[in-house]
Amino acid sequence: MQYIIAIGIFQALMVGGILWKNKLRSGADSLLILLVACIASHLAIKFVIYNFVEDLHVREQMNTFIGYCYGPLLYLFSLKVRDDRFIPASKWYVFLPFVLGAIAYFSIAGALFASNFSDYRLLKWYNDLSTVTMLASEFCFIFFSLSLLKDISDAKKREKRMVKKLAYLFLSIALCSLCFFTLGYFYEISNMLAIRSLIYAMLTAICIQIGYYSVFQEQTVRFPAVGLEMAEEKAISKKAPLSPERQQEIWNSLEHHLQEYKTFTDSELSLDKLALATGINKYHISETLNSFGQCSFYQYINEHRIQYAIKRMQRLHQDETPVNVLSLAYDAGFKAKSSFNKYFKEITGFTPTEHLRSLN
Repeated sequence: MQYIIAIGIFQALMVGGILWKNKLRSGADSLLILLVACIASHLAIKFVIYNFVEDLHVREQMNTFIGYCYGPLLYLFSLKVRDDRFIPASKWYVFLPFVLGAIAYFSIAGALFASNFSDYRLLKWYNDLSTVTMLASEFCFIFFSLSLLKDISDAKKREKRMVKKLAYLFLSIALCSLCFFTLGYFYEISNMLAIRSLIYAMLTAICIQIGYYSVFQEQTVRFPAVGLEMAEEKAISKKAPLSPERQQEIWNSLEHHLQEYKTFTDSELSLDKLALATGINKYHISETLNSFGQCSFYQYINEHRIQYAIKRMQRLHQDETPVNVLSLAYDAGFKAKSSFNKYFKEITGFTPTEHLRSLN
C-alpha cells in the first residue's frame, strides 16, 4: 500500500514539475497542474494516515475530501479546451462540495480525537455520506465533460483525446468505488486496504497519462500549414527584399491567422513557432513587421494580447462576471501579471484596474 502511494506521489510531483518547468501555466494546461497537485496532496495525506495513524477504522474508512476536486477540474479543463476564452475562475462554485467536504473532514477528525477514538458512529456517517456525494459529483462532471467533446474543434485533436482519456480513467475509478461501496452493504469486505490500493494505482495511472500528454506525445500542429508554400519560402534568400505588395499580403495573412486561431495566447510563442503555424518564412515575417508594421515581433504579439484582454474585460463586464486580472493575463498569453500590467499601460495609457473602473 505505502509503496503504491509513494510511487503515485512521485509521479504526480514529477509531472507537475515538468509542466511548471515548461511554463505551461496558461490555458487548459494550468488546470492539469492543479489536477496533479490535488492527486499528490490526496496521496500524501493517505501516506501520513497509513504510516502514523494506528486506528484501523480511520485508516480503512476515512475518505479524503480532495476527491471532490477531480470532477470539477476535469470539467473546467474540458471547457477551457473547447473555448480558449473561457476563464475557469468564473465557475468557482463547482468547488463548493470540496469546501464542504473539507469542513466535514476536519470536523470529524477533531471529534474522533476528542473522543479518544472511542465512538465511530460519526466516522461511518461521514464515510457513507461523502462516498455517495463524491460519486454523484464525479459521475455528473464526467458526463458534462464527455458531452462537451462534440463541441471541441477538430483542430484540437490532441486535447480532445486527453479529455476523453481522463474522463474514462476517472469513470473507472468511480465505477470501482461504486461497486465496492455497494458490495459493502451486503457482504463484509475484509481487505479494504487492497481495494484502496487499486484506486491509488489508478490515480497514479492518471498522472502517467498527463505526463505522456505533456512530454512524450509528439506535438501536433494545430494550425493548417501550407507545406509546399513554406518550402518555397525557405528556398528564397532571407536577404531578398520583399515588395510592398508581398508585405501587405503577409501582414493580412498574419492578422487573419492570429484572429482565427488566437496563436498569441501561447505564452511560449516565438517567431519560429509562428512561422511554422502560418507556413510563412520567419525572415519574411520579421521584415514585414519591421518595415510594414513598424514594430518588433514581441510588440506586435503583445498588442494582440492586450486587445484580446480588453475585449474579454468588456464581455465579462457585460455578463456581470467578476474579472480576475491574473487569470486574464495568463489567458492572454502573458507569463506574469507584472508584464501584463506593464504592456497594458504602455499600449492603452491605463492599468488594467483603471480600465476596469472606467467600464463602470
